[in-house]
Amino acid sequence: MFFFVLFSLARFGLNIGFLDRPLVIGMIWAAVTGHWETALPAAVFFELFFLDLFPIGTYIPPHGPFALLTTLALAHTFDISQPPAIFMLMLLCLPMAFLGSKLEHAHRRRQNVEYTRMLLSTRSGREHSVAMSSLVGKSFFPLCMLNLVVFVLVMALLVPLTDWLLHHVRGRVLVLPITWPMIWMLGTIGALLSLRSRRVYAILLVAVFLAGGIYWVNVM
Repeated sequence: MFFFVLFSLARFGLNIGFLDRPLVIGMIWAAVTGHWETALPAAVFFELFFLDLFPIGTYIPPHGPFALLTTLALAHTFDISQPPAIFMLMLLCLPMAFLGSKLEHAHRRRQNVEYTRMLLSTRSGREHSVAMSSLVGKSFFPLCMLNLVVFVLVMALLVPLTDWLLHHVRGRVLVLPITWPMIWMLGTIGALLSLRSRRVYAILLVAVFLAGGIYWVNVM
């Protein structure tokens, strides 16, 4: 919970460099827990997958740290280290990135109202003005509490769901020939999309069809 609150604030609340990037978060998690073999590979996937989406202007990108930290928390809780099983957790936690951005958007809209109120209070004829420190406090601390509560609720839902999945489909998932290089190749879709080149998009589409055709021939 502490990690999630801290890294979430690094997105918009505190400007402290690359602390909100999945790769940096994965390195810190691995250094604290010692799970280098799971934290770094998962972080590389999310870093690549969301590479095309970054904050410009008023756009709020998907909350990559949310998806990564829920994945790592579940892997740590259930002592999972096999790539196929972790990939299942990553797919399960991927929607959390979009949930996190929706919550940040709602929080920003609320703060826009507070900011407008502060501007109006500074006009001449107003008896009392809203201090900037008060505005920062109203934005900073509610965001911390929001992140904390949401993370706890999400984990309360994901833990029993993951437990059910592991009991029913873990055996089938572990026999899948899924390796970290394959997962990273899937994540590079985000990196390729960030190039903003139609030629790259066309090559990617052709490669997907060729890979699908080769797989179909081998299966048949």
